Amino acid sequence: MLAITTCRTYPQPPQNLLPLAQILNQNAIPARFCIWQDYPREPFLLPLCAWDYAAEPDAFAQWVEGSAARGQRFANPPELILWNMDKRYLCDLAAWGAEVIPGVYAPAEAESILRTIRENGWDEAVVKPAVGQSGGGVVRIRAGDPPRTWTACPQGVIVQPYIRDIETAGETSLVFFDGAFSHAVCRRPPQGEWRANSAYGVEILQAAPSDSVVAAARKVLDLLPHIPAYARVDGTLVGGRLLLNELELIEPALYLHTQEGAAERFAEVLARRIQAV
Repeated sequence: MLAITTCRTYPQPPQNLLPLAQILNQNAIPARFCIWQDYPREPFLLPLCAWDYAAEPDAFAQWVEGSAARGQRFANPPELILWNMDKRYLCDLAAWGAEVIPGVYAPAEAESILRTIRENGWDEAVVKPAVGQSGGGVVRIRAGDPPRTWTACPQGVIVQPYIRDIETAGETSLVFFDGAFSHAVCRRPPQGEWRANSAYGVEILQAAPSDSVVAAARKVLDLLPHIPAYARVDGTLVGGRLLLNELELIEPALYLHTQEGAAERFAEVLARRIQAV
């Protein structure tokens, strides 16, 4: 009934997701892990481990669209998944009123990137592929320093000012199921690093964000046309305010193992969505 999709690059599911499948199976909702490129035929799809979609964005989009056309349902609506694939969604959220770390889309060319930094008066900037995962290809540059050639970013890049607070505060990730706050972690980079991604040795710590920070994260979800079944809202705390860095609606690590009852809460939401036919 439910396929939790992995991918060809990383076919094995992480250990911390196995309890989710076990809970679903114990509650008469058959769930299995399978590779998205193998076109699973289950009526309900959860692309939680599609960790190579950025390397095959066209194929992944075709899979999402084709599966939906065949009547298969995704835990999060296909239109949200397709929108969330390209980090230009951050520009949309900013236009809709979300408190986002400012971001500007630019072609992946040194001249365009440097012009964007100069026009916005930024001393330092973070440049990230518009379609990318896990911090891959993300670099930090200073105004006036030419970045590397962005030949691997055919979809362009997002340029943002460098927020120094992340060096000490890290990144706060708030997990929501069906719009309800479940739990949060702090992703703290090691000394000398600023990218809060697992590939760069980030430390995962339990977090207890304030009510105002939870409310700010939930406000981001309220801007969407549909409340997602699962979402991870990533932001940097600056002066007690949450500045959105990423909104993850496709394949985020949900850190279910860090909070008692988190896997059960997620399974309950999935069960409701599956049964709401």
